[in-house]
Amino acid sequence: MRSYSKQRAAIEREYGQALQKLAGPFLKREGQRSGEMDSRPSLGRDRTVFAAWRCLLDATVAGGQTRLQVSDRFRDLAGGTGRSAKEQVLRKGTESLQKAQAEVLQSVRELSRSRKLYGQRQRVWALAQEKAADVQARLNRSDHGIFHSRTSLQKLSTKLSAQSTQYSQQLRAARNEYLLNLVATNAHLDHYYKEELPALLKDLVSELLEHLRDPLTLLSCTELEAAEMVLEHAHHGGQAISQVNWEHDVKLFLQEPEVFSSTPPQQFQPAGADQVCVLEGRAEDTAGGSSLEKEIQRWSSRAARDYKIQHHGHRVLQRLEQRRQQAPGREAPGIEQRLQEVRDSIRRAQVSQVKGAARLALLQGAGLDVQHWLKPAMTQAQDEVEQERQLSEARLSQRDLSPTAEDAELSDFDECEETGELFEEPAPPALATRPLPCPAHVVFGYQAGHEDELTIMEGEWLEVIEEGDADEWVKARNQHGEVGFVPERYLNFPDLSLPESSHDSDHPSGAEPTAFLARALYSYTGQSEEELSFPEGALIRLLPRVQDGVDDGFWRGEFGGHVGVFPSLLVEELLGPPGSSELSDPEQMLPSPSPPSFSPPVPTTALDGPPVPVLLGDKVLDSPGPLDMIAPRLRPVRPPPPPPAKAPDPGHPDSLT
Repeated sequence: MRSYSKQRAAIEREYGQALQKLAGPFLKREGQRSGEMDSRPSLGRDRTVFAAWRCLLDATVAGGQTRLQVSDRFRDLAGGTGRSAKEQVLRKGTESLQKAQAEVLQSVRELSRSRKLYGQRQRVWALAQEKAADVQARLNRSDHGIFHSRTSLQKLSTKLSAQSTQYSQQLRAARNEYLLNLVATNAHLDHYYKEELPALLKDLVSELLEHLRDPLTLLSCTELEAAEMVLEHAHHGGQAISQVNWEHDVKLFLQEPEVFSSTPPQQFQPAGADQVCVLEGRAEDTAGGSSLEKEIQRWSSRAARDYKIQHHGHRVLQRLEQRRQQAPGREAPGIEQRLQEVRDSIRRAQVSQVKGAARLALLQGAGLDVQHWLKPAMTQAQDEVEQERQLSEARLSQRDLSPTAEDAELSDFDECEETGELFEEPAPPALATRPLPCPAHVVFGYQAGHEDELTIMEGEWLEVIEEGDADEWVKARNQHGEVGFVPERYLNFPDLSLPESSHDSDHPSGAEPTAFLARALYSYTGQSEEELSFPEGALIRLLPRVQDGVDDGFWRGEFGGHVGVFPSLLVEELLGPPGSSELSDPEQMLPSPSPPSFSPPVPTTALDGPPVPVLLGDKVLDSPGPLDMIAPRLRPVRPPPPPPAKAPDPGHPDSLT
C-alpha cells in the first residue's frame, strides 16, 4: 500500500493511461487471488481485506482522469506509519508468542525429565528383581558353594528383597510424577492451541488492521473528492472496507497452514515391563495414599489462588484503563506496560488453572475424593474475592479522602501474585548435594577395567573425594590409600541429616549410634597392645563411647579387624551424629567429640593418685561428673603425641615424610 500511494502521487499529474498502467499490475495480482478464492465460495471472499483492496483498485481505474489537485494528499499518505506499525505489531506479537512457546517448552521438558527418571527407576528396580530372583533360586536348590553357607544366602536374599521393595516404591513415585506431568502437559498444549494461539493471532491481526483502517478510508475519501465520475466505485470500496470481518479473516488464515492445528494428546508410554498406566499410591496407605492426597491439597490450593488472581486481575485492568484515559501523555507508556504485566499474570493464571484442573481430574478418576479439598478451597477463595471487591469499592468511594486508593489496589494485586508460584511444577526429587570428602558404603563389588578405576569389594567403606568427569562416576579412596574412579550406583551414601525423630527411634535414650567413620590425617603406630595402628588416609570405624565419660584425647575404633584406642588429634570425622553439635540436646553426648582444650592426664598421676585437674588460666577444667560413677574404659596410660608440624595436602596425601 505504501508503494502504491507513492507511485500514485507521482502519476496523479498524468491522465488516463498512466493511472490505468499503475493499477493494472495490482489488478492482475488480485485477480489471481480472487480466482483462488472463487474456487472456495464457502469461505466468504467478499468479507476479506483482499476484496476491499480489489474494490479500491477498481475505483482507481474508473477515476484515472485528472488527480493533480490531490497529489499532495497521496504523497502524505505514502509517508504514513503503516509499515512501521506493521513491524511494531509484528515484534510485539512475536514476543508474546515466544513467551507462550517457552512455557509450552518448559512443560514438555518437565515431562521429558519425569519420563527419564521413571525409566531409570524402572531399570534399577528390574535389576534388583533379577538379583533377588537369582539368589532365591540358588537358595531353593541349595547351591551355596564352598565359600557361602545357606545362612549367608538367606541374609543376602533378605537384603536384596528389601532393596527391591525400596526400588519399587521409588518406581511408583516416579510413575505417579510422570503421569501427573503428562496430563498437565497435554492440558497445556490443548490450551495453547485452542486458546492462547488464536487469541494472540486475533490481537495481532486486529491491531495491525486497525492501523491500516485509516489509510484505506483516506484512499476512499480521496477518490470521492477527486472524481465525481467514479463516486459510485469509491463509495463501494468504502463499504467493502467497513464490511471486512477481521475474525473471519483470522479464521481463514488459521485454516490454511497445518502448523496452527491442534496436535493429538500425548499418551502414556510404559517403560520396560511396567504396565501400570494409572495413578497408584503406596500399598500401606489407604484411599489412594497420603502422597496423592497431598497432591489434591496442593492443586486445590493452587486452583483457588488462580481463581483469585484472575478476578483481581480483571478488576485491576479496569482501574488501569480508567487511569490511562485520564493520565497525561508522559505517563501513558508506564500504564501500558503495567497493563501488559497484568494481562500476562492473568494469562499465566489461566494456564496454571487448566493444568491444575487436568491433574485434579486425573486424581478424581483414580477414585480420590477431590471435592473434599477443592470445594472448601474455592469457597474460601470466593469469599476473599468478595471481601476484596467490597474493600476496593470502599476505597474508590473515598477517593477525595484517599488519593492513593488505586495504588493500594495495584499493590494488593502485586501481593496476591507474589504469594503464588504459577509455573513452578513439582520437580522430581533431586539428589542431595554431598560435601566432599564424604564416606560411602560399597553395596556391590566392582572389578576395575581401566587404569584410572578402583577395584572395590562389597561391604567395605570408601572415602569419596571428588565427583567424576563423567556421569555416575566418582573418585574415591579405599582404606589402603588407593584412589580411582568407581560407579556411583554401586555405593550407598549415608544420610548425614536424618530427622531427630528417626534418630530417637533408631537409638534408645541414653544410647549412641553403633559406629561412625573417621579418616586418618597421619599414620600412627601403636605403642602398646591396646592401641590401634593405621596408615595415613585409613578409614577408621569409631566405636561408641561411654555416656558422661571423660574425654582424654583418645578415641576407640576398629581398623583392619583390630579394635583399640588412638589419639583423636590424628583423625578427622567423616560421618558424625545427626544434627549440629550446637543445636543438639546437651544430654546426648556425641560419639566422636572434638579433642578437649586441655592436655590429657599424665600417666603417673593417673596411676599413683586421684586425678588432678589441669589449670588453664584462672579456670579449672574437670570431669563433668564423679569418676567413680563412670564405667571403666580402655585407654592408654600415656598422653597422646602432638600433631605433626605440617598438615598434609589433601591433593597429595603421600607427600608427608
